[in-house]
Amino acid sequence: MLQIVTQNKLASGVLTQPKTPEGSFRQSLHALRVPCADGVLLYHTLTGELLLLSEAQNAETDEKLRSALIEKRFLVPADFDEYAYCRQYRRVAELLTNRPKEITSFTVFTTTDCNARCPYCYELGRPRVPMSDQVARDAAAFIARVSGGKQVKLTWFGGEPLCNRRAIEIITAELRDRGVPFRSSMVTNGYLFDEQTVQTAKNDWALRSVQITLDGTESVYNRIKNYVHTEGSAYQRILRNIALLLAAGVRVSIRCNASSANLDDLEQLADELAARFHGEKRLKLYSVLLRDFGPAGSHPEAEAETLRRWHALQRRILSSELGGLRRLPRQPQTNGCMSDNDGSVTILPDGRLGKCEHESERLYVGNIYDGVTDRETVARWKERVELPECRSCAFAPTCIRLRLCAWVKDACTPADRERIRLSVEQMILNEYRHFLAGDTNKGEESDETETDAAFSGFGR
Repeated sequence: MLQIVTQNKLASGVLTQPKTPEGSFRQSLHALRVPCADGVLLYHTLTGELLLLSEAQNAETDEKLRSALIEKRFLVPADFDEYAYCRQYRRVAELLTNRPKEITSFTVFTTTDCNARCPYCYELGRPRVPMSDQVARDAAAFIARVSGGKQVKLTWFGGEPLCNRRAIEIITAELRDRGVPFRSSMVTNGYLFDEQTVQTAKNDWALRSVQITLDGTESVYNRIKNYVHTEGSAYQRILRNIALLLAAGVRVSIRCNASSANLDDLEQLADELAARFHGEKRLKLYSVLLRDFGPAGSHPEAEAETLRRWHALQRRILSSELGGLRRLPRQPQTNGCMSDNDGSVTILPDGRLGKCEHESERLYVGNIYDGVTDRETVARWKERVELPECRSCAFAPTCIRLRLCAWVKDACTPADRERIRLSVEQMILNEYRHFLAGDTNKGEESDETETDAAFSGFGR
C-alpha cells in the first residue's frame, strides 16, 4: 500500500476514530476505487486520503492491509452510520474555519455586453449594460474600503469583460493609487486580446490567469461563437492569443463545454491542442458537461451513452498531458462556492452587489455605496439542501447544495451523480500523474471563478 495523498488535518488530528467493535466490515460509502496501470487507487472523499494498492493486495486475505484500511476509514463496521458521522465532521470543520471579516474577492462585471452570441449562454436575453467611468471609480473606492488593507482578488467577468476594458483600467489604476495590493483573473472568450493588451493586462492589471472556452474545432467553434465582428478565423485568432498569454506568463484554462452534439469534435480538439501546446505547463485543458447535456426528454439510455462518451473524452484530455481538472482538495469543504462565502461579492455594472456570478438581474445584497445591506438575502444564499440520496452518496462530504443555486432546482438525478463520479475519477488519476512526476504539492492556487469544474455545468 502506497500513500499518494495524506489525510486532511481534520481527519488526522481532530476527530476521534470511530470505535471498531468485533463484527463484519464493509467498504466505506465514501471510498472510491479507480483502476490504474499500477493497480487500484483508493480515494476517501471525507478524509481526502489517496492510496495505491497493487493488484496483488487483497484486504480479505491480508490482515495487515485490512487493519490499515479500517484505521484509515476505508473499511467501516457494517452498521456504521456514515452520513451522521459525515455531518458531524462537517460541523467540526465549520467551527474550526476562520470566517473572513473582510471582503477580499470581487467578481466585477465590467459589462453585460458580449461580442459573441453563443446559443447556450445563460445570459441570453439579458440587458447589455456597460459599467460607467464613475461607477468604476466608486467600485475601486468600495474595494479599498471593505478589504481591510489585505490583498484582493479581482475576477473580470461579463458578458465579455474586454468589451469594456476601460472599467478595468480605471479600477486597477485607482487601487494602485490607494495602495491596495491586488491580483486578477478573467473569464473571457479571448477574442479581444492582442500583444499590447496582453502586456498591459500582465503589468497593469496584475492578470495571473484567464479562463477561455473552446467549443470545438475551427468550423464548429466559429459557428457556435458567432462573433459580431470577425477578421479571418476567430478560432485561429483565439489560439494565437492563448499563445501570447502563455508567453507572457499568464496561466490559461481552456474549458470545453460538452454535450451529446459535440463530443466527437471535442476529442479532435483535444488532439489539436495537445499537438500545438505540448509541454506547456501553464496551460490547463478541462471539459464540463453542460447541465442539459442531452436532447430534451432524452431517455436514461441516451444519458448513459453521453456519459460514456464524455468519460472517453476525459481520459483523452488526461492523456494529452495538458492538465485536466484541479488537484484533489487538501482540506474539508466548508462552503459551496462564492455565493455562501462572506469574503466574496459580485459587482454589477450599475454598482449593485450580488453573491453569484450567474445572477446579474436578481438576488442583490447591497451596493458599492452602502455596502452589503440585505442580510436576509445573504442568509438565503447560505441555505443548504439535503436530499434522501445524500445518505448513500459517495460525494456527500464534498457536495454542498445551495437552495438558491439553479443547479439544484431539479434535485439530484442519477445522471448528475454519475457525471460527478466521472469528473472526480479524472481528478484522482490527475493527482496520481502529478505524484509520479514528483509533484507532491497541491500546486499554485487556482484563480478560476467557477465552482469546482467537477460540479459546474453552466455554459461559460
